[in-house]
Amino acid sequence: MQAYHGKLLELVAIDTEANQPFLQIRLSFEQDIELLWKIDADTANHLKTVTTLGQSHKYRLSFSSFWDADQHQYMSFLTRTHRNQSEKIYFPCSEAYVNGLNAIKYSEQINQIQALHFLTNHSQHIHPVQQQKATPHRFSRKFSWIVAATLAITAIISFGNYPMNNLEVIQNITVKANGADNETPLDLTVIEESPLVEQQQTANHFPKEPGTEPTIPTSEPVFPTSVLNEVISYSILEGTVALTFDDGPSKYTKEITDILKSYQVGGTFFFVGSNVLKYPNHVQYVHANGHTIGSHSMKHTDLIKLSYEKQELDLLHTNQLIEEVIQEKVILFRPPYGSNNEETLKVMENNQTKMVLWNTDTLDWKSHNADKIVNAVQTSKVSGSIILLHESQAVIDALPQIIDYLQSQDLQIVNLQ
Repeated sequence: MQAYHGKLLELVAIDTEANQPFLQIRLSFEQDIELLWKIDADTANHLKTVTTLGQSHKYRLSFSSFWDADQHQYMSFLTRTHRNQSEKIYFPCSEAYVNGLNAIKYSEQINQIQALHFLTNHSQHIHPVQQQKATPHRFSRKFSWIVAATLAITAIISFGNYPMNNLEVIQNITVKANGADNETPLDLTVIEESPLVEQQQTANHFPKEPGTEPTIPTSEPVFPTSVLNEVISYSILEGTVALTFDDGPSKYTKEITDILKSYQVGGTFFFVGSNVLKYPNHVQYVHANGHTIGSHSMKHTDLIKLSYEKQELDLLHTNQLIEEVIQEKVILFRPPYGSNNEETLKVMENNQTKMVLWNTDTLDWKSHNADKIVNAVQTSKVSGSIILLHESQAVIDALPQIIDYLQSQDLQIVNLQ
């Protein structure tokens, strides 16, 4: 499927005519045009709930969407911006809205977009009452006022500090599965979006646990990296060692990251999709501190019990959730329990993903004892090893001793890539 490049979709207004909701949108692609998008009432109402149009904020509709299996609902998001701040806001939407996004996204020319049945050129949209030279309809008056206000605000902002280079580049993969009993998004999108400015603050509207939002560092330290060249890897080069942490993000993620930071060593985290939804800021914290993030399935499922299609859906959905937070492509994957089969390897190969296993297992999940975890490392051949750990208090207690020991062996602690 051809990749999407270079379209921006700004939401200007929401209104209704003859019981039919419309979005007034400004599309930037080859040229700037304003269109009316005929949508369903539910999506229109959800958008009204999360926007305050006509003020100094700008709203950019994302081409990203996914299926939330828990809520049995499609979800998308828009980005609200004002000067040097940006906020990502999620909202429920209909399948028709998702299909409309995809139709716009994959249209290669402006005339193809204008020909879409659900779109009308705003300048050509003439109401019957206007044709009769009667008093302008409320719908038309309101749009005229909002357009004027929006253009005025845009002119003011464009001469101020508002950055004009915030372009969204999206690659989309659409996967459908019938009867899937796990997470089954129909629109799985990878987003890469340049920041507005260095001080930009992005708020993901996922559920957050009180007191779990870490401060995000403004700089990214660079750690030595071991590049994995095989589809499946158990070890790395002699003289190096990789610390890997499974099952996060969790309440332990920030403290593990802070320990790595204090020693200035790398780490690789394999995150579970359902936990990403709970702790998106912890995902960002790990990434901002310069560590590598891989996926670890959506709900820690034993993949060999799934078909190829369901394994691929699981991988892509988890990757999508992580990528929307860190704005980078996820290329590493660790199957839960290390369980994999030929179907899993095909998924890896077909999606340019690398499977990361291990050759040093601390059995931390079994002992929950810091001393035993440290001993497991010290009694193993650690040079060239990928060390398996899980996010827990016992690992936090053991980690400083583990790092001290590895450094005493003159080993370079690296990120994986």
